[in-house]
Amino acid sequence: DAPPAPALAGDYVDPPPPPDFDHVRTADDPSTPTLFFGEMIFPWMADGDYAELSGPGMRALAQALAAKEDWGALYDAAGIKDALRDREGGGRSRAAAAVYVEDMYVEYERCVPLVRQGGVLEEVKTWETNEYQHSGLRYDGAKIFEKLLNMARGQDETPS
Repeated sequence: DAPPAPALAGDYVDPPPPPDFDHVRTADDPSTPTLFFGEMIFPWMADGDYAELSGPGMRALAQALAAKEDWGALYDAAGIKDALRDREGGGRSRAAAAVYVEDMYVEYERCVPLVRQGGVLEEVKTWETNEYQHSGLRYDGAKIFEKLLNMARGQDETPS
């Protein structure tokens, strides 16, 4: 087996799960809270609980990816800002996005700086709402798409 790497996403949970956290017990025992960790993978998931992640090959791959340090930039900030720049002189971006305030997968406090002044997505009109969760498009896609399209077209003046 590969040595454990320090950079698995599950190692960065804030706050971390308690030392006695047992995912099976929390799911089966109504007296314990169910902790949602979103789309993270924990080292114990490669120990047979998840067939797709189990086995020495997947474990070694996960450890190798976690240990990798020479990743390139996640995105091209200058390219994104240039693509969103107002080219028609109306002072309006033609992009809009929904920000789900209580999204269990995307922390509100971490995404908001991207759309505020100086952020890479500052030109994007945002609809900040707690009306939907991460699956908003699946739940009410037509309504959300229409709202965002109207915001992008300047036909919906939702403050952002």
